[in-house]
Amino acid sequence: MTSNTNWILGLDLREGAEGPLVFARWLTAALADHGVTAQLDPIHVLEQDQLGLLASADRREEAVALAEDAVTRTLERAGDPTPLPGVRLVEVGTPEDVLAHASSGADGLVIGRLAPRHKDQILRLGGVARRLLRRLPVPTWVVPPDLRAEQVGKGPIILACDTHEDSIGATRYALRLADLLRRELLLAHVVPMPYGWSIGYLPPESVKQVRADLRTRGERALERWATQHGITGMRGVVTEGIVPEELARLADSEDALAIVTGSRKLNALERLFVTSVGSELASSAACPVVVVPPDYGA
Repeated sequence: MTSNTNWILGLDLREGAEGPLVFARWLTAALADHGVTAQLDPIHVLEQDQLGLLASADRREEAVALAEDAVTRTLERAGDPTPLPGVRLVEVGTPEDVLAHASSGADGLVIGRLAPRHKDQILRLGGVARRLLRRLPVPTWVVPPDLRAEQVGKGPIILACDTHEDSIGATRYALRLADLLRRELLLAHVVPMPYGWSIGYLPPESVKQVRADLRTRGERALERWATQHGITGMRGVVTEGIVPEELARLADSEDALAIVTGSRKLNALERLFVTSVGSELASSAACPVVVVPPDYGA
C-alpha cells in the first residue's frame, strides 16, 4: 500500500447485509484522516437469474433502475444516506469473476459473509466469499453483514502468525496497514493442541503440563520467527487450542480492528482433509478478517 490506496467493495444490496459498506466507508475515512488518499470503488453484480426474468430491453432498464433504488435504500439502512459515488452495476459475469478482475492491483477487496456477529448458523461464509477466498486475487476483507460503525474495534490489528513462510505476505500487509491507520500491531500465535488433549480421563495435571510445554515452545517459535524477519518491539500473545477459536477470542478481548492472516491456497484435494484457518476465521469472527496471498508484496 502506498499513500494512494484503492479499495474494491462488493456491494450487497440485501437487507441486513450493510456491514461491508459501513466498514469500507469507515476504512477509507480513517485513512483519509491520516493523510492517505483512499479511493473506494463499489461494485454490485446483478444476478443472472434476476436478469433472466427481465429479459427484454425494457425490463432490463427496469432491473437496473430497481438496483439503483436498492443502493439508495441500502445507504439509508447503513445510517449514512450520502450518495456513494462511482457505483458500478455489472450485468455480465459471476460476482466472483467480476470482483476478482476488478480488484487486480487494488489494496484490498471488501466483501461480506452470511453469518451475523456472534451468531452461529449452518451457512456462515456464503458461496461468493468462499470462492473468492480460494482464488484470493488480492488481500480480501470479509466483514460481518451486521457490523455497524460504532462496533468497529478501537484496539489493535491482530496478525495471526503461524511462524511459517506463508505468513510473510500477511506480515507485510499488516505492518503497512498498522502504519497507515496508526494502530498497534499485535502478533498472535496459537499452538494447536494435539488430538485427544481434552479426553476427560486424562489427569488434569497432565493436561496442564502439556499446555504449558506447548505455550513455551510456541513463545520460542514466535520469537525466532519475528527476529528472523526483523519484527521487533511489538507485543506478542501466544496461546494454545483450536486456532480459529483462540484468535477470535483474542480479537474480542482486545477489541481488535481486524485479524490479518495468511493463506496456503489449498488445492481441491487438500481442502478435503485440511481446514483453512483464514476461511474459518472469516466465517465466524466478530471483527473483519483479512486473508492475504502468501506472495503479497514479494
